[in-house]
Amino acid sequence: MKTRHVCAVFGIAVAVGTVVFMRSLVASNDAQSLVVARRLLQELPVDAGAPVARLSLDYRPGGRVMQGPPIMATLAVKDGIDGVLVAKSLMAQRHLPPPAAGEELTLVGRRGAYKVKVAGVLDWDRPARGYPNMFVPQSVADGIAEEWTPFEAVSAEDMAPAFMSDAGRNFDRAKALLIWAAALTALALLVNSLFLSVEAKRRDIAILRMVGMTRGGVVKRVFLEASALAGAGWAAGAAFAVLALAAYTACDPALFPAGYAVSRGSLAATAAATPVVALAAALLALRPALEVRPLEASSAHHPRKRHFGMMLSFAFGFGAFAAVEVWGSSLMSSFVPSPEWPDAIVSVLPGGVSSFDIEKLSSIDGVRRIAELQPLQVNLSPLEEMPGFGGSAAGQGRGGKQYRNALLLASDWLPDFRFTSGSREEAEKALAEGDNCVITEMMARAHGWRMGDSVALDCGRDFKMQLKIAGIVDLNWHMVTSRGLVRGLNRMPVNTDGPVFVGFDTIAAADMRPQHYVPMTHLWLSYDEDFLASNGVFGAGRIVEREIVEALGGAYTCDDSGEVRGNTVRLHSRDEIADGTLAHGVDIIGSMARVPFIFIAVISLGFVAMVTASADSRSREFAVMRAVGATRLQLAGVLAREALKVASAGIVMGLAGGSLAGWLFTFATRKVMANWGLPASFAVPVRTLAAGAALAVVFALAVAVPAALAVVSRMTRRRQARGSRSSSPAFQGVS
Repeated sequence: MKTRHVCAVFGIAVAVGTVVFMRSLVASNDAQSLVVARRLLQELPVDAGAPVARLSLDYRPGGRVMQGPPIMATLAVKDGIDGVLVAKSLMAQRHLPPPAAGEELTLVGRRGAYKVKVAGVLDWDRPARGYPNMFVPQSVADGIAEEWTPFEAVSAEDMAPAFMSDAGRNFDRAKALLIWAAALTALALLVNSLFLSVEAKRRDIAILRMVGMTRGGVVKRVFLEASALAGAGWAAGAAFAVLALAAYTACDPALFPAGYAVSRGSLAATAAATPVVALAAALLALRPALEVRPLEASSAHHPRKRHFGMMLSFAFGFGAFAAVEVWGSSLMSSFVPSPEWPDAIVSVLPGGVSSFDIEKLSSIDGVRRIAELQPLQVNLSPLEEMPGFGGSAAGQGRGGKQYRNALLLASDWLPDFRFTSGSREEAEKALAEGDNCVITEMMARAHGWRMGDSVALDCGRDFKMQLKIAGIVDLNWHMVTSRGLVRGLNRMPVNTDGPVFVGFDTIAAADMRPQHYVPMTHLWLSYDEDFLASNGVFGAGRIVEREIVEALGGAYTCDDSGEVRGNTVRLHSRDEIADGTLAHGVDIIGSMARVPFIFIAVISLGFVAMVTASADSRSREFAVMRAVGATRLQLAGVLAREALKVASAGIVMGLAGGSLAGWLFTFATRKVMANWGLPASFAVPVRTLAAGAALAVVFALAVAVPAALAVVSRMTRRRQARGSRSSSPAFQGVS
């Protein structure tokens, strides 16, 4: 088999094997679910009817307030234990190390904050949503004034689905990308092989055309070669994937007690896709094949250099990488908090404190301005049920449906937001007058609202109100309102159509709760510039947070019975939220971008076939160069430079095509999320793409340079062998 054929078969095998292996690994993980569920019930048994409560954990690794979804602790009362026992699965939700024995944890419920001391750690690290991961004695449970419900016994069969979702969901996020990248890889290497094959057999095809082969025969020949290579690659890839999966699961029998499971769906999908890829590759290679004329049969020219196939292959690979990066960066740009937000939001949860306590915070060092920020989520009118996450399915557990809503934010301070309609001065005056509001561009875009339109609210108890839009601001709000814990407070969903800035009188009119039941739960503030510069974002936040706690006297509140329960005071810095958002986005994009980048490395193997074909086409030229003193390194350098030019041209083509594809993906994603009014921004991560291009070139040279050296060495040895034979006595006697 020729070098070009080996490269094509190997590339197709890697593409097929990757899809089959990854999907089969998910199937193998799911196959363990029943065994894992049985182990969970054995190692962490919970008595039927035992009191169970669900609270969030205020955990601060390294002193930092965690960004992202909260860690949820499910407590169960257990007899016969002397202290609080924590399973490793509690921290495994966020991939954190377990707490040490003696460490104090802060739990936050609806009625207060509670501190518990860890007595021991249980060696179970597989999270199962809703199943207890913290066990407390009755004496500790008596001090946690939350709603406790009796635990309902579950079977292993009922628990098994809890261990199936994560791997499958994570795979599904990248499944389309994986299949797309695999198909492109197979297509790229197959096209490259066919282009080189047509050029290498150009004289043979011309002879066949001269003795009667029709254009249809040429087409058949190309299709048969493409089908044979694709079929061989599929068979090799599927076999390798199954063998690799068997070896992988056999190396860790504790993690895979039920053995491996092959995904028949992935085998069927790749088997169905292989002929399609072969057909597409053959169609692309038909033009150079049909260009061969019968008169070329008498030509003694060596095959011409065919670099277009490899250039196209590399463009496909790098284009997939560029598309993912442009798509991710463009989409993430809508979630990075706008710099116009105040420096920090402070939450005093769950009970809050009296609004009069804001006066105690006026003398905090390092703070230029601090003000109360009062949130309230109110349904929009007319009522429209929320689709998807946060919709009626999520609301069933609360006994009602969840509707589209606005997040009202009241304050006597309107920050220097960037107004796209109206002005800050006019908006401040309108908010003070009442029944007016300022909304974001995202919300205006989602609902088609403009200046002067009204936002209709359904406040419940048959009370509705209209707020006139007095200003529209360009503001990225998602992560600030989420991480700042201002959503989902008054038994509303965490999803919202967006913030609506109002005055205190307006929010008081919309709030159906008696005023003495509405505490101060949030603040927002800006630092002195010198204080922030000297302490940094993290240091400034911790200093101010500590001062707020001290000024509020520990941040306690009383319920109707007069019982005092604690709050947690958490300062959420805008810049820390932005850093966390960017880091999370980079992590997701990086995971997805690794898929096409792995295939770039595989596509680079096509340079072996290209270098070999290029050396064959220049054999006479190389012989002359060798005769006049060129070294092997110099000849190999010629081939390596050709490979570098081809890789560079492919990167340029891939960047252009990938950027366009990334923008189209961004536009399509925005259309799917149109209900939230996301802007269609276009961002090109120049540094990331430049680093990726440099690494792609390294891949190309890492393959092309050794291949060039090997090819030149082989050509030299052949010429030396022919020279030694012609100078032997047997040849000297031949005239």
